[in-house]
Amino acid sequence: MKRSGMGFIFVLLLLLPRAGGAAAGAPGDPNKQILAALTSGDAKALSAYLNDRVDLGVGGTEGTYSRVQATRILEEFFSKNPVKSVKINRQGTSSGGSYFSLGEMQAGSKTYRLYYLMKQVNGAELIHLLQIQDTK
Repeated sequence: MKRSGMGFIFVLLLLLPRAGGAAAGAPGDPNKQILAALTSGDAKALSAYLNDRVDLGVGGTEGTYSRVQATRILEEFFSKNPVKSVKINRQGTSSGGSYFSLGEMQAGSKTYRLYYLMKQVNGAELIHLLQIQDTK
């Protein structure tokens, strides 16, 4: 299933008007662990926070994948693009209880837009959407 950049923008526009401040405080510890995994380019650590099915847009690969498939795609991306830094510019929550982070990632020789959306599943905050898009 292909997803365009417009879908990413549409989701973002739906969430931004309802977003809280930069320190929304929503999932706390899971968010710190996710940022640590992203910063170190550790796909296996990141996979602990992926939902069973995740909408993924990474390095030109876009679609809905199982946790295992998404982890393999992320491992390949991180092996080709070693992460130098991750900076979160905006975080917030929607009225529906989802939580998002928007920022940028320096990886390899490029700068990428980073966006992920988390929702609660059985008491755990899990990533439902992850986008790492080249800023060109």
